[in-house]
Amino acid sequence: MATVWAKAILIPALHKCVDVSGNGNMTVNNFISRLNWRQILLHSIAFWFFIHAFETFSYLTDRKLIELFRHSNQNITRTVLEENGLSASNISDLLFNVTIAGFIGLAVAVIISLAISIKLHWLWVNSLVALLIMIITFNLGFLNWNYLREVFWIPGQMFSNTTIDFLLNGFILLTIGLLIFFWRLPKRFIENNKLVKA
Repeated sequence: MATVWAKAILIPALHKCVDVSGNGNMTVNNFISRLNWRQILLHSIAFWFFIHAFETFSYLTDRKLIELFRHSNQNITRTVLEENGLSASNISDLLFNVTIAGFIGLAVAVIISLAISIKLHWLWVNSLVALLIMIITFNLGFLNWNYLREVFWIPGQMFSNTTIDFLLNGFILLTIGLLIFFWRLPKRFIENNKLVKA
């Protein structure tokens, strides 16, 4: 459903860009030549960091449940949950919050990407292509969070305090995403300039 939704937004935009006569205006070849795969790649990566930054922050919506999972040495069963004043609905609610937070993070990242594209006179469709790629890869399971989570969550895991743990990890992820968007080296890479220049 998410992929269908993305295509409903992207395809009309693409059609509008290429459905112009060849009297000096945009043509299909000209449109394709203006697609910047460097921007699409980097902004897709930035989307990923924003998604997981917002998801990381969202775990703090049920700190009691998270602390139980972090500090318990036994399997979390219904009995264990009830002993701590929790239930299976707490897990369902938390997973829902994490999912919604991920979508919010993606929406914020797309807005930033579009704003940057418009300000720097880059083709704004690049941002929509990056969005479509991100949605497709997530639906196909190519960007599974588990195999990278341990890497980006290492700093926060040095603290026993759950709030510090997830805030720190979230800010690290968010900072990386912001650097990709606003740091001058990624900008020069997108514009095909030499990265070695200061």
